[in-house]
Amino acid sequence: MPKLLVTLPDGSEVTHELTEDVVTVGRVSDNTVQIEDASVSSHHAELTLRGVDYVLKDLHSTNGTRLNGQQVPGDEEHQLQADDRVRFGNIEATYASENAAEQRPLPVEDEPVAVPAAESTRPANFANASPFQTKKKKKDPAGTALMGLAALAVLTFGAALAVVLQMKSPL
Repeated sequence: MPKLLVTLPDGSEVTHELTEDVVTVGRVSDNTVQIEDASVSSHHAELTLRGVDYVLKDLHSTNGTRLNGQQVPGDEEHQLQADDRVRFGNIEATYASENAAEQRPLPVEDEPVAVPAAESTRPANFANASPFQTKKKKKDPAGTALMGLAALAVLTFGAALAVVLQMKSPL
C-alpha cells in the first residue's frame, strides 16, 4: 500500500497511508492529507491512483510543489515512484511504494552558449573590475564632533597651562 511520509517543521514525521483513488493535500481540514503549515496552500496538490502508483498534480499552489527538486507546473501530472521526494511549499515528504522504482536518468543540464559581444568599449577606469568590494568610508558626524571637542579641550588645557606658567609668584 503506498504511503506519504511527511516531515513536519518540528522534525517529527507523520505517515499517511494512501487508500483512496484521489487524495488531496492541503492546509484546510477538507483535504485527505492535511498539513498545517503556512507555506502549504489550502488545496495544494492532488494524488490520483493510476495503476499501482499515484500521479502527482499541483493545484496552482502559491508556494509550488517540487518533485525530486524539480518544480511541478500547475495541472501537469507526474507519475510517482518509490522514494520520490515531494515538497509541498516548505514541507518535505517522501512517497513510499511497494513497487520498485524504475531506473531514472540523471537530469540533463543545458549547455551554456557563449556568444561574443557585438561591440565593446574600453572602461574609463578599472575601479569596478576588482572581485573584492571596497569599503566606502562613512561620514560619522558624531565622531567628528567628538574629535573636535577633544581637540578644543586639549587647546584649552594648553592655553590654561601657559597662563599658569607665566604667572609670577606674589612673594
